[in-house]
Amino acid sequence: MASSRKSIRNIIILLIIVVLCLVVIAASFRDASVIKSLKEGTLDFFKPVQERLYTFFQPVIRTFDNIRNFFALSAKIKELEQENAKLLRDYSENINLKIENDSLRSLLEIKQRANHKTVAAKVIGYNTDKWQSEIILNAGKNDGVLEGMCVINEKGLIGIVILSASNSCNVRLLNDPQTSLGARILSSRSLGMVEGTQNNIIFFNYISKNDIVYPGDILVTAEFGKYIPEEILIGTVKKATSSESNPYQEIEIETFVDMRKIENVLIITG
Repeated sequence: MASSRKSIRNIIILLIIVVLCLVVIAASFRDASVIKSLKEGTLDFFKPVQERLYTFFQPVIRTFDNIRNFFALSAKIKELEQENAKLLRDYSENINLKIENDSLRSLLEIKQRANHKTVAAKVIGYNTDKWQSEIILNAGKNDGVLEGMCVINEKGLIGIVILSASNSCNVRLLNDPQTSLGARILSSRSLGMVEGTQNNIIFFNYISKNDIVYPGDILVTAEFGKYIPEEILIGTVKKATSSESNPYQEIEIETFVDMRKIENVLIITG
């Protein structure tokens, strides 16, 4: 009997627990529904305000984003410009080294082929204006360089040494107004004088108008200079004109050497 009452009591307790659980669950669902309703009401209430705030601040946000992107892009452009400048410097240095090496190699080949003694030199200065056209070289008397010696590169004659110091010398270029140098037309052997002018035009003078001269004829040095070997290339005839009043032709020549782009040279010393 006692055991039966105990079982009934346990069943009642279990039922009470189940009922309490159901009540708690129901209350929870009811609270969740209330909270959800509150959230929905709040969302609907603040919707107009949120729309206005979004509409107002969105351009501002985009502006700040654009400013941030602008500075980031500017920094990237600057970085790319610096990288590009470095690449250009490297390229320029490589090109300059190649040009210098090619020039030195050509001079070395001339030195090996020629029967003359030569001294290699480099241009360290220019003296050019209406009245003179000269270069300064880093070789002088200590290297065996004397006044009157001729200066060449791989293309031909450049000029004549007019002043030699211990370790440097001045060279008068072919387009200097004071230049006067004996030369011949290679094909016809006609003898004349190569002379510069104040406007840097070079003429081949004292050629009779009876001599036949063609554009493109090659000029070389004559055999009369003390330190100037014969048949060193000078240039070509650019044009030749004549007039009844002048017994000589006016022959303009174009030198093989560009007098504005001289860097490495050889001085013929013997």
